[in-house]
Amino acid sequence: MKKDDKYLSDEHADYIKNLIKTAAEKDKTFKIFGASSHKYRLNETVSPAWVRKFEEHYQIKLPEEYVFFITKIGNGGASPYYGIAPLSLDKKDEKCFKNLSKPNIYDKDYPQFYKECVALRQNGERDEQAFSHEKEDELNEKFDAMCDRIKDGVLNINTQGCTYDTLLVVNGSRKGEIVYMDWNLEIEYPPFLTHMTFLKWYQSFFEEILAGYDVRGYGCHMLGDAYELMEKYVSADWNTKREILAAFFKFKTVDEKTLSFLCCFDGVDDVSRLQLILNLDIRKGLTFFERFFHEGSGRIETAISACRSIPDEYREPYYDRMLDIIYGDFNDELKRKALFFIESIKKFSAGDLFAFFENKKNSEEIRKTCMYVIGAAKDKKEFVEAFVSILHTMDSEKIMLETLVTLRNVKSEKIAQAYQALIPKYQNSNSFMIVKNMKSYLKAME
Repeated sequence: MKKDDKYLSDEHADYIKNLIKTAAEKDKTFKIFGASSHKYRLNETVSPAWVRKFEEHYQIKLPEEYVFFITKIGNGGASPYYGIAPLSLDKKDEKCFKNLSKPNIYDKDYPQFYKECVALRQNGERDEQAFSHEKEDELNEKFDAMCDRIKDGVLNINTQGCTYDTLLVVNGSRKGEIVYMDWNLEIEYPPFLTHMTFLKWYQSFFEEILAGYDVRGYGCHMLGDAYELMEKYVSADWNTKREILAAFFKFKTVDEKTLSFLCCFDGVDDVSRLQLILNLDIRKGLTFFERFFHEGSGRIETAISACRSIPDEYREPYYDRMLDIIYGDFNDELKRKALFFIESIKKFSAGDLFAFFENKKNSEEIRKTCMYVIGAAKDKKEFVEAFVSILHTMDSEKIMLETLVTLRNVKSEKIAQAYQALIPKYQNSNSFMIVKNMKSYLKAME
């Protein structure tokens, strides 16, 4: 954020409050994600004396921009996602702030710490039944301690839904910055550093709403208009270029100059480029899609990876081609994408996938995905005989479970008879869920 003579002034506060008011007028029916929760309302501000009391109590100096917000704009309320939580001196809220004065981990060494935390959780889940209660308690204590370290020096100001929260760093080298955290602790989704200070994160959100941008996933993509992003792209390194391209997904429409820029496929995330063109100009997008489909394996991969961006009403002509992909000599990831595309087309028939599913040369995972897709077919009830044959020749407990889910709403005496015959086979195995599902089906058939 540009720090001029108006920065953190009363005039600056009025500007932000006017942004919020104007955004509320633009989004009267609360279509912006989270708006129906905060309704663009702000809580009452607190006094500087109240802030000093909070800081003394928790032995912390809050970031300047955050103090400006709660003293001149509002102590919580309207914001990205579900709104900012108010700061409190109530004793019942003390546990939320107990770690504020401790140094945070969101420095250059945090990825390794996070990996160790995730590994500990995964090891505990994997070996849970093998542990004694003492060992389990020891692991739980160690895991809880590591989770507490993740919470050190950060203020949880906002929820994004599910297991995602917004954290404000209040102590350490990133003090004043916003971090996104998924408390599900998956290695693929570590803490996301937005590299934005609190006020940059807050103010830019409403500015992007007023610019007409899509603010879903706000904070994860680069700020700026199309021309600013194109200018940055020219001298950016490969990774930054990918980030810049990702930012173009927030635009609902673009001008011809921007569209021409997107049409220049240069090998830097061509999948995203094709997806963007399909979103912004379906005629040009389909032209590129068709071309890539016929330009060799590399281009086919680009086309298939972007195919979900084709609007539903344009998908049917590609149905047979997608079948050729799954039956062809392509990798599982490409076949998986083709399968989900096939599932979305109205003419999709379960019968078109049985030959693929029954080919034991295909991997277990792709056959399991195929059965999942078959489960969405509207005509699957017409293929009871095929399903009965599959049940009796099943070679994978993992796929069997997926098949049972597929058949839950296919009521048939023949399937019931197959279950009755198969229950003894699985009765003594570790797959109690298979037996449970079969018995549940039989009970529903009574």
